[in-house]
Amino acid sequence: MAKIRRLPDSLVTKIAAGEVIERPFSVIKELVENAIDADATQIEIEAEEGGRKRMAVIDDGCGMTGEEALLSLERHATSKLADEEDLFRIRTLGFRGEALPSIAAVSFMTLESKSRESDEPAVRLEIQGGEIVKKGASSLPRGTRISIENLFFNTPARFKFLKSKETEFSHIAAWIESIALSRPDIGFILRHNGKVEIRSVPQKEMRERIREILGLEIAEFLHPVEANRGQLRLTGFVSDYRAGSTAAKSLFFYVNGRIVRDRTLQHAVLNAYEGLLMKHRYPWAVLHLTVPPEFVDVNVHPTKNEVRFSNSRLVHELVREGVRAVLGGGAALDPSPFTDTNMSDSLSRQGERAPLPIEPSPSDGRGEVEPRLLCRVREDLKILGQLHSTYLICETPEKMILIDQHAAHERIGFEKLKGQYEAGGLERQHLLIPQNFDLRSSQGEVLKKYLDDLAQLGLEIEFFGGNTFILRTMPTLLEGTDIVSLIEELIESLQSFEKLTPFDERVHEILERMACHRQVRAGDRLTNEEIEALIKEMGTTRFSGQCPHGRPSVLEVPFDEIEKWFKRRL
Repeated sequence: MAKIRRLPDSLVTKIAAGEVIERPFSVIKELVENAIDADATQIEIEAEEGGRKRMAVIDDGCGMTGEEALLSLERHATSKLADEEDLFRIRTLGFRGEALPSIAAVSFMTLESKSRESDEPAVRLEIQGGEIVKKGASSLPRGTRISIENLFFNTPARFKFLKSKETEFSHIAAWIESIALSRPDIGFILRHNGKVEIRSVPQKEMRERIREILGLEIAEFLHPVEANRGQLRLTGFVSDYRAGSTAAKSLFFYVNGRIVRDRTLQHAVLNAYEGLLMKHRYPWAVLHLTVPPEFVDVNVHPTKNEVRFSNSRLVHELVREGVRAVLGGGAALDPSPFTDTNMSDSLSRQGERAPLPIEPSPSDGRGEVEPRLLCRVREDLKILGQLHSTYLICETPEKMILIDQHAAHERIGFEKLKGQYEAGGLERQHLLIPQNFDLRSSQGEVLKKYLDDLAQLGLEIEFFGGNTFILRTMPTLLEGTDIVSLIEELIESLQSFEKLTPFDERVHEILERMACHRQVRAGDRLTNEEIEALIKEMGTTRFSGQCPHGRPSVLEVPFDEIEKWFKRRL
């Protein structure tokens, strides 16, 4: 083993650069965050060949004097911390004082800056591999301009791991979109190879910035969120269950203005959507959490993307309940703030809000339009019949409505079961003749552990001995179902999450299985009276637009679209 020795400063700086600067996007991130902390109102970002060749960030912020510019290139030199106490009350995006020296250590950097508070001319510094090779004046009128060329020129191993210019630029663009959503008051321009890819002007309203970045097709399905708990405040927008994504990249989280990746926040949002989106689907969300600086530790990771809360359970509850309040505020949500729908037109006869207005779906280029998901159905639909003993066909004066009878009935049953459980317990009926049933030994061992929990769900089961159990009560809503088959399914679910998740956190899944057992099935023939009763219940059931697993239960096709299919309308 070699002897312990002090590393040279040049190597120490390169090690720090390796922690902070992973790829071109990392450079842009650090420079843009510095610009925001400098009170910039306009930030321009330039990249060539995905940042592999050149990058630049220009801002109109407070700028630096010549002395400050020189000091900013030294490690741990910062304007954002003064003493140890400040470390636990971080109010800025950057604070470590490592960004500029780390970037300069592995690139050719040109730094120009003009201080607002000084009459001295703008300074210009040229740095190569961390060494200042030229110092002079600049004609920059205000703010700061930093250009980066030949990134990783002196660390070829790191340069070798860079991806294609398209991939590297995609990381830059995605981050600029994310940071732009956090600060609607700042204008952003992103150019790639001279072409403007993103242009966002300063906005007074967050909803306008969301429309600008995410587009109207997503923005029209977003609804405002606002919740408070003590000194914690949650604001932002979330999509209803008609808009979703296949990746978690549709979730944007900010803590005190900082972009974060946080499992607590993501889990809270997904938990709020439980039963409203299909598996492996994610909602769109732009959520801002404001907390006292001492409540969160942002000094967890060199890239400052991760945070640690002093009370993560409180944060989880605030986010979950805040989002769920929007989604569960009734059978339909408030009209989208992105549409100009007249509020008086969106009230039903009962004085409740009717389903959200639904705009035409995008065409696939051949004039064909996919059926659209409805929030819920109206009770005055005209029933036309039943298709393949599975789908109900109805109409309004403007549309054809298709209903998946099993999915719809499953949602109705689930909401009834859930309502009873939340009110104190499922309604149950005592069996005149208790039912004995046998299980495999492995099943019986699992069931024994959950007898008290299942009793809360209306299933009073007694262990008789050996592998035999006695069923004494069952939920009233499950009358007529194969209850033993249901119990075996529940055992399978309980076994799958045993010791991993508390029972009370998986009640939703248990109720889903129970609801599935009592429902009208695909293939069941229904009378007109049964169809009418089903539609009437759908009209008064929240989230009746999809089953508890997130699959759609109601779709609509406007008649004018059907006419296009038959070439009656062009």
